[in-house]
Amino acid sequence: MIVTAGLLLAGCSSANNAVSPAAPKPAGFKEVVFDAADHHKVYADFYPAAKPDGKKVVLMFHQAGSNAGEYETIAPQINALGFDCIAVDQRSGGDMWGRSNRTAAKSGEGQYLDAFNDLEGAVTYAVSSKYDKVIVWGSSYSASLVLKLAPTDAHIKAVVTFSPGEYMDDKSVVKSWASKVNVPVFFACTTDELQDGRQEIYDAIPSKSKTLVAIPGGVHGSSTLIPDKSKAAGLYMAKVKAFLYSL
Repeated sequence: MIVTAGLLLAGCSSANNAVSPAAPKPAGFKEVVFDAADHHKVYADFYPAAKPDGKKVVLMFHQAGSNAGEYETIAPQINALGFDCIAVDQRSGGDMWGRSNRTAAKSGEGQYLDAFNDLEGAVTYAVSSKYDKVIVWGSSYSASLVLKLAPTDAHIKAVVTFSPGEYMDDKSVVKSWASKVNVPVFFACTTDELQDGRQEIYDAIPSKSKTLVAIPGGVHGSSTLIPDKSKAAGLYMAKVKAFLYSL
């Protein structure tokens, strides 16, 4: 299924140097720490489902220069669907949203592909926590990495990817990763991004259950779900909720 429209009304720059809106932490919120695949310590925020519906979790990964604060207002909305959420600080990140990236500060900074170890560690942590349905969610560079991650573990049942692109040195590798993804995929980007290589990545995905969403007024990455950053936040949120509900 494809949902697209018109021309972009707001660019990705509105998400840069962002400060997180103040959001109360839900009951049961806590910091969690687990090992990356290469044994670095990874720090994350755990948001419990409002009414748990089975053992299912959404692992949320941020964009470049960012941290788990990217999901401070997003995760509680996904909790309402019955999913626990774990928003991860990857080692390739920074101080957006008015907070620091704990993994980068305490375990050392790294490049995009170094952060893949953090994503693998998050899946291992989720499986060890007895989740039987894991959804991996990426933003910008991590949106590309979740396409690499998805085929690596049978517990991964779906992918949510906001603004993936060919951000690695090899400018065709993300399309190659996408060509191996057979689980359901929610693929979102801006209308400008759709005309700048993302369509090719989406088309490479062989999954029989995939949705492409590009709506005017959106911005780069998962920030397109934050109303004070994106004019289309409500529309994107409705689409991603419908996708998750369908699972």
